[in-house]
Amino acid sequence: MRKILLCVGLLATSWQLTMAQSTPTAEEVMDKYVAAIGGKDALMKVTDLTTNMSSDMNGTAIIITRKQKMPNKFSMVINANGMEVMKQTGDGSKVVMGGMQGSRTLDGAAAQQMTAMSTLFPELHYAENGVKTTLVGPEKIDGKDTYKLSHTTADGSATWTDNFDVATGLKVQSIVTSKSPQGEMTNTTTYSDYKETNGIKFPMTLGQQSPRGPMTMSVDNVKINKGLKDSEFTQ
Repeated sequence: MRKILLCVGLLATSWQLTMAQSTPTAEEVMDKYVAAIGGKDALMKVTDLTTNMSSDMNGTAIIITRKQKMPNKFSMVINANGMEVMKQTGDGSKVVMGGMQGSRTLDGAAAQQMTAMSTLFPELHYAENGVKTTLVGPEKIDGKDTYKLSHTTADGSATWTDNFDVATGLKVQSIVTSKSPQGEMTNTTTYSDYKETNGIKFPMTLGQQSPRGPMTMSVDNVKINKGLKDSEFTQ
């Protein structure tokens, strides 16, 4: 009996060691993602990025232009049937959100979260921005095995999650819950159809599920290092 118990104990210990070795850390998951889309050296050479996307919502043509500039500037403009309906800019300290109903300025925790998420290739800069990342564990997304990571801002006021494909390392989903005048809003974004531009892989199809309804965005083109001016990130 003692031998049987000893064998069972050894098997359990061996299984635990195997699981510990096979489950990566949060940093290893992000490192694999960075390597999968082009590698740290290539990403660090990108100083600004412009992404042009299009969609159709109930017959309305939607054009989305997103711009990002190191170290922490970003903007997004949404046009519907040729008319600007929303503009969002971040200059590194505050975020201004403008639309047909007027504009409002976010600062403090809300701006901190949005800036951390919108920085160029944010996974490279989470640590320096004070974002704490932890591995939640494995999770199935559309039948794929993924690792789910949870990110929390430096002051602990905001948390969001990302899922990365176990096999490829690529990001497949993000879930963000943010506060708005209408209350908390949860947005789920999926990423697929990765293709290379200048040696870096970008998702060409983004699906979004929000309180406003579902929307699929197609990336029309990606422009790298075009010399974006700081004035493009204010309004």
